[in-house]
Amino acid sequence: MDKRRLILLVGMLVLAPVIFILLRGMSQTEPAPVTETPQIVQPVVEKVDYTDVLVASNDFVFGSRLNETHFTWKQWPSDAVSPNYITRETTPQAMTELSGAVARADFFAGDPLTARKLVMPGESSVMSALLAPGMRAVTTRISVDTAAGGFIQPGDRVDIILTSSISEIQGSSKRYTSDTIFENVRVLAIDQTFSSQGQAGAFVIGSTATFEMTQRDAEVLQQSVAQGDLSLTLRPIGKSSAPGTSRATSGQGSGEVSSLTIYRDGQPSQVAIRGK
Repeated sequence: MDKRRLILLVGMLVLAPVIFILLRGMSQTEPAPVTETPQIVQPVVEKVDYTDVLVASNDFVFGSRLNETHFTWKQWPSDAVSPNYITRETTPQAMTELSGAVARADFFAGDPLTARKLVMPGESSVMSALLAPGMRAVTTRISVDTAAGGFIQPGDRVDIILTSSISEIQGSSKRYTSDTIFENVRVLAIDQTFSSQGQAGAFVIGSTATFEMTQRDAEVLQQSVAQGDLSLTLRPIGKSSAPGTSRATSGQGSGEVSSLTIYRDGQPSQVAIRGK
């Protein structure tokens, strides 16, 4: 065998395995893609236990006298029931038992009722139960022209202005001074009306007003009654719920005094207006 044929034979032997591998790879078909079947997750339904809770069936305000039409039972998640709530399980006759109670706070429809926010029938006098701890109820005379035209209702907050005469007299004219002695005082009642609902309507005309004050402020108020005339100015709703403050005892209201001439029964009078 000559040298040329020997080289050709060796080359064929070397290329044969490569050609075999290539032909085998071309003859094999690609496997079909595997389609995964999505698993359907079944929702887990958790059973929730409910408890009947006594709630307000409509809106009512501080001082309202309640009856069975103010209450209704509502299903409440048992896990969210507070120990203070009134439930059908513990008090099945609650609607009847609470008839005649008085609200110590404002309620909106759907609010759960609690014994703390109610004055129970026969528990105590209504007015003493409505007072905040440490406060007193003090009453003074009012009139339509000194009480914002009768539009002041129980539960409103007012400022109290004292108008008094100055001892100095010049000729036939007198001098007066006006100053705000109390700010943001809560009105508990007008006459014997301590609720702004029902027959009270849009206004309450009365001859007396009962305020919630500290003992010291109550003393200052009675002293002010002897010094001159008191007028009430109505504050806007929702501005402040802080207890009333006395400007008379804190030393405020001692600013510059200016005068204004007013006519009463045709006679001129000088009124001194004290700035803040």
